[in-house]
Amino acid sequence: MSQENHAPWYKQTWLWFVLAPLIAVMIYAPVFIYLAVTTSDGIVKEDYYKVARGLNIDHSREQHAAEMGINGELMMDSLTGDIQLRLNSATQLPEELQLSLVHPTHQKYDQVLRLRSLDGQGLYSGSLQDKLESKRYLILEPMDQSWQLRLETTPPYDHVTYTLGRNG
Repeated sequence: MSQENHAPWYKQTWLWFVLAPLIAVMIYAPVFIYLAVTTSDGIVKEDYYKVARGLNIDHSREQHAAEMGINGELMMDSLTGDIQLRLNSATQLPEELQLSLVHPTHQKYDQVLRLRSLDGQGLYSGSLQDKLESKRYLILEPMDQSWQLRLETTPPYDHVTYTLGRNG
């Protein structure tokens, strides 16, 4: 007869090979659940709201800008950071406008700029806070947010003129 020495159960290699992933899940799952609950994506910036299984965008402020006859041209120079805006309107334009440069995926790359009137006749100027390197959504609106002009842009941003609103 041969005698076999068996090690105790906790010294068996195959047991720890099976238990190690389960123990890791028990340790890391609460950490990932905490991170998922406490952090936000900050992705959606537009006027979206959910209706049943559909997604709608509120275009009422853009339509109001079209009714007021607001249109213009925006020129950005990412090298110097200068922004020049020329607006045309059938109504009186405000002294200050807000230009939001929204990054499509990360809120930390957004820039909100104030454009000030230079002549009271629709010429505005401002400066970029940081260099632009990727796709952006431009949202131009007065401080009271009564109307809005939107535009989607892609690089390069050097000496490019963008048309805002509906001409005509």
